[in-house]
Amino acid sequence: MTPKKRKTPAPKESRPKESRGVQSIDVGLRILQVLASHDSALPLKTISELVGMAPSNVHRYLASFVRSGLLRQDQDTARYDLGRLALQVGLSALSRLDVMELAPRELKRLVAEHGLLGVIVIFGDQGATIVRFQQCSPPITISLALGSIVPTLRSASGQVFVAFLPEEITRHVVERELKLNVGYDLAPSTPRTAGEVRRLAEKVRTQFHSVVAVDVSPGIRAIASPILNTHGEAVATLCLMGPEKQLGSNHPALHALVKTCGQLSREAGYSGHWPE
Repeated sequence: MTPKKRKTPAPKESRPKESRGVQSIDVGLRILQVLASHDSALPLKTISELVGMAPSNVHRYLASFVRSGLLRQDQDTARYDLGRLALQVGLSALSRLDVMELAPRELKRLVAEHGLLGVIVIFGDQGATIVRFQQCSPPITISLALGSIVPTLRSASGQVFVAFLPEEITRHVVERELKLNVGYDLAPSTPRTAGEVRRLAEKVRTQFHSVVAVDVSPGIRAIASPILNTHGEAVATLCLMGPEKQLGSNHPALHALVKTCGQLSREAGYSGHWPE
């Protein structure tokens, strides 16, 4: 009698194992995130409410963090704040991150998605300077190139720098341009006095972008948004340019640009408000 062959069981489909974290560490990180997202020290009651845990449980985590140096407790108010070790960790992370290495990749993506010309601009001794040029397809021709210094008051990137840099850094360029602009036929949106410059800066700070016609290339409009550092100062701008008839405040590229600059700003250590 021939023995029956046993059926070989079908191989089980391999599934990637989920990485299981340590619950207590997850809870501790939530507490640290609450403190990191506020500008000042917090009392135990507020931390407990924001984390959604009983004060007695939260207190045990806080005591451990204080002992380690991640947090510190004010002896007079009993409030908790980030400590010296948290500062060292943050500074170490920032020192290893160069946002200018990330920005070109994001600019290239925006250019490909929206078919617009893209540039990265920094603020140097002479003013807003183009340091990266990303052409689109089909190409857009403009009278600017790598290394070009764009007007501070008449360019989208320049206006962003005026809004998001300390006044003492931009003052010399702004004052020079205000003198040079006297007697010229300028666009109505171009500020002509120091008061108009301040009002323009407030507007740009509110909306986190600027939209300006490129006067050296008629028919072209530019939109720019800042990349902010941990102090809320602009280290660079991302700027997109395209046909004036198409590129405006309602163009989807503007929302994408502001969102991307927000993400890059977070990478650079900025933790303040950013529009959705």
